[in-house]
Amino acid sequence: MKEFLINKTYNPYPVKTDIQEIEEIANAYNELAQEIAASFEEMLAMNKALENSFNKLLELEKEIEESYLSFARQLSVIAESYDETTGNHIERVGKLSAWFAEKLGLEPEKINKIRAFAPLHDIGKILVPNDILNKPGKLTDEEFEIMKKHVEYAGKLLGDSEYFEIARNIALYHHEKYDGSGYLKGLKGEEIPIEARIVALVDIYDALRSERPYKKALSHDEAIRIILEGDGRTKPEHFDPRLLEILRENSDEIKDLWEEINNRR
Repeated sequence: MKEFLINKTYNPYPVKTDIQEIEEIANAYNELAQEIAASFEEMLAMNKALENSFNKLLELEKEIEESYLSFARQLSVIAESYDETTGNHIERVGKLSAWFAEKLGLEPEKINKIRAFAPLHDIGKILVPNDILNKPGKLTDEEFEIMKKHVEYAGKLLGDSEYFEIARNIALYHHEKYDGSGYLKGLKGEEIPIEARIVALVDIYDALRSERPYKKALSHDEAIRIILEGDGRTKPEHFDPRLLEILRENSDEIKDLWEEINNRR
C-alpha cells in the first residue's frame, strides 16, 4: 500500500478546472449584479422623472382649475352688476348651497364646485330684456315664456367644457321641481342633478326672504313655513324630501348663516 501511494502520480488538472469554473461563475455573478445595480439606478432615475412630470401635471391642472374659477367669478360679477336688486342674492345662494351640500355628505370637490358655481344659476338673465327682468308687477304669459329662456341662455354661455358640468346642471335644471312640474324639461325626482335640487330650494328660500320690485321681503319663519307647508304657488312636493328634512332640522342655523351673509352689504 505504501509503495502504491509513493508511486501514485498526482493530477492537479481536475482541481484547476473546478477553480476556473467557480471563478467564471463568480465573474458572471458579479457582472449580473452590476447590471442589476445599473438597472436599479436607471429605474430610480425614471421614477424621479415620472414624479417630476406628475408634479408638473398637477401644477398645470391647478392652473387650469383656477382659470375656470376665475372665469366663473367674472361671470358672477357680471350677473351681480346687471341686476342690482338681486346682486347679493348670488353670494347667499352660493354659500347656502355649499352648506346644504355638506349636510348631505357630498364629496369635498363637489361641494367646492357647488359653492363656486351656484352663483351662476341665473347668469342667463343677462340676456333677458330689462323691462321683463325688473318688471314691478306680474309677468304676462308671453313675458314669462321669455323669462324661462334664461336657463337656455345660461347653458350656451357656459359652453360644453367638462369642468363646467356642475355649473351647467345648476343653470339648466334649478327650475325643475321634484314632482316634475318645473321647466324646461319637466324632470322629476332623481332625474334632477343633486346640485340643481339644492340650488332650487336655496333659490326659493332666498327669494322669499328678499325684497323684489314686485314683492316685500318675508321673515325667516314665514319663508320656512311656505316651503314646508306651501302657499298655493310654492309646494313642499317641489323639493327633495331630504333637503326639506335638513331645512326643518337646521332652521336656526340657516337663518343665522343667511343673515350673516346678508349683513355684509
